[in-house]
Amino acid sequence: MDNELKKKKQRFSDSFYNNITYIGVGLSLFVLLCELFLFAIDFASPKSSIYLGLLTYVFLPPFLIVGLILIPIGASLKRGRLLRGSKEGKPKPIVIDLSLATHQNAVVIFMIGTVTLLVMTAIGSYRAFNYTESTQFCGLTCHQIMKPEYDTHNHSPHERVRCVECHVGSGANWYLRYKVAGTKMLVKTFDGRYQRPTPAPLNTLRPAKEICEQCHWPGKPFSAILLNKVYYADDPSQTPPWRINLLMRVGNGKNGEAGIHAHMYFNNEIFYVADDAKRQHISWVKTVDKSGKVTIYTSKNSPYKKVNPPQDKIRRMDCIDCHNRAAHRFEAPDVLMNRALAQGKISPSIPMIKSEGVEVLGDKYNSTSQAEKQIRSKLTDYYKQKYFAYYTKNRPAVEQAVEEITLLYEQNFFPEMKSRWDDYPDNIGHMISRGCFRCHDNEHKSADGKVIERKCTLCHIIVEQGSGTAVQKSINGLEFQHPFYDDDSWKTTNCSDCHTGG
Repeated sequence: MDNELKKKKQRFSDSFYNNITYIGVGLSLFVLLCELFLFAIDFASPKSSIYLGLLTYVFLPPFLIVGLILIPIGASLKRGRLLRGSKEGKPKPIVIDLSLATHQNAVVIFMIGTVTLLVMTAIGSYRAFNYTESTQFCGLTCHQIMKPEYDTHNHSPHERVRCVECHVGSGANWYLRYKVAGTKMLVKTFDGRYQRPTPAPLNTLRPAKEICEQCHWPGKPFSAILLNKVYYADDPSQTPPWRINLLMRVGNGKNGEAGIHAHMYFNNEIFYVADDAKRQHISWVKTVDKSGKVTIYTSKNSPYKKVNPPQDKIRRMDCIDCHNRAAHRFEAPDVLMNRALAQGKISPSIPMIKSEGVEVLGDKYNSTSQAEKQIRSKLTDYYKQKYFAYYTKNRPAVEQAVEEITLLYEQNFFPEMKSRWDDYPDNIGHMISRGCFRCHDNEHKSADGKVIERKCTLCHIIVEQGSGTAVQKSINGLEFQHPFYDDDSWKTTNCSDCHTGG
């Protein structure tokens, strides 16, 4: 009699009353409540959080599914035990009888649970996809590994462009390819087998036509842009800055226009072979003009003077060959100090500040925390010992300079990943890296005697240069004069032979 009364009070079949099902119900309800709470926070929050998104849409949903799976597994196992203990011995087919209250409850709960799960799965899948496509997911999930790329991206002209826009692009094929590559990197993250510094993905980037040109239109008419350059001597307190204003002849290669972008698409095609993994040493260049005429240039020590290079080594030049650090630029100490002085973040009146700043930024450290301590102590000790009177009188200015130099280090140097400017050559120029001079060096010659020239006027026209009151100006263009001293050595050497950046 008691058993019959107990069964009448039960809301579900006997099979659902077991420990495994209890665990499944408990886990499902707990995760469901957590998910609803986190859903509300995520939708109400004005700014999304990568960690909240990962927890809500990536890590918790599998536990909800596991809990739901445990419910029927527990019921099925108990049902088997009940049948084995009965006289029938054989399992009966599952029959749903809606005239029974226990079956009605089970069906209602199942329908509500299914609809809730489907809605949450749809929303969660959409949100999870968006989170895995976000810059925060790419940069912060792997913390130390991607920190150099993430931080430099956040200080680049492409700060508002998501990583996937350039590194994946459109199309399911490329999406799948990069997700597989990302999974492999995730495995390496856990076992510590990742490279330091992270190699630039030169061989895996999609062609610029499929990425860069989705925003940048190479056919847009463009003549020249004005650049204002300011350079400071080692001791800016004693020597006024040297200013150079020049027109960059950008062009676009259309209608016979000269200029930098004449390398691209319209009037000719350029192919080259690099002899190193970072594409800094180019020994073979082929140009094809609009009439189809082919000209091949080889450097002095090129192995391809008499034989054609292998087809798989030949690359067609595109945007990335010059703009190779468009979103992840690791600036050199010399560049950083010039900019900070020009912007007034560091006072040029501090004796030897550029020289000392370049030196401490260029030193190698074991960690960021060690670098910060040593930069502060080295600079402070230097001015206390060498310029005590100046330091005593101008201590706030010196301390501000020390903090600014420390900040510059944090934003551009990553000792834990061994990432700094000399690990990542920047080809958009020719000052510190070979850049333009990889080909324009007066050494690449064709069989009929043509030379790829190293001439300033090919790319820019200097309209103003000089220091203090001794400033030259001419709209027709000036011959380049080396800042602070000029022994004409620049005419026969590349800038990067002397200017290492540190």
